[in-house]
Amino acid sequence: MRGFENMYDKLLLGVGVILLVLLWVQFPAMPEMNAEDHVRYTSDEAKTVMNSKARFLKPSKTLSPRQVIKIQLHALQRNDITDSGIITVFNFSSPTSRVSLGPLNHFRMMVRDPAYSPMLNFVSYKTGKMVITDDTAYQLVVIKGASGEQVPYLFILAKQRKGMYKGCWMTVGVARQDSNRQTSLI
Repeated sequence: MRGFENMYDKLLLGVGVILLVLLWVQFPAMPEMNAEDHVRYTSDEAKTVMNSKARFLKPSKTLSPRQVIKIQLHALQRNDITDSGIITVFNFSSPTSRVSLGPLNHFRMMVRDPAYSPMLNFVSYKTGKMVITDDTAYQLVVIKGASGEQVPYLFILAKQRKGMYKGCWMTVGVARQDSNRQTSLI
C-alpha cells in the first residue's frame, strides 16, 4: 500500500511540473518587445526621451499636448487583437472622463461605434493648428480611414490640476466633426 501512495505522489509531482512548464511557456515572464512596436517620443521642454511599447504608455508630466495626441493616434492606427491601441487611449483619458466612459470594456465598445470606428487602424492623418488656452488644448485631426473616407475629429485635452496625474495632459473628449451626423463625445 505504501508503494502505491509513493508512486501516486510522484505522478502528481510530475503532472504539476509539466503544467508549470506549459504555463511558463504560454506566459513568458517579460512581454516580447518587437522593434516595430516601439515608439520614441522626445519632449522639447524637459529633454526627455521615452522609448516604450505603445500599449504600455501612460500619462507623464513631460509630454506636451501634441505628443499626447500623437501617442493616441499612433496607438489607434496600430490597434491589434488585444486592443492595445484602445487601452492606450483609455490610459490617457482624464479621470473625470473615465467616470462617464465607464470601464475599459464599455470604452472598447464605444470606440467601435460607427462614429469612431474610422479611428481604428486608419491609414493616415493630418492635424490642424493646436489651440492652447490656460490648461486646455484643442486639436483638429482629419483621419483617412481604412475605407478611404476622411473624418474630422476634435481632440480636447486638459492639464490635470490634482490627483495622481497632476500636471499631465489628458484627453477630456474626442468629438467627431461631421456635417451629416450629430457631434458626439467620448
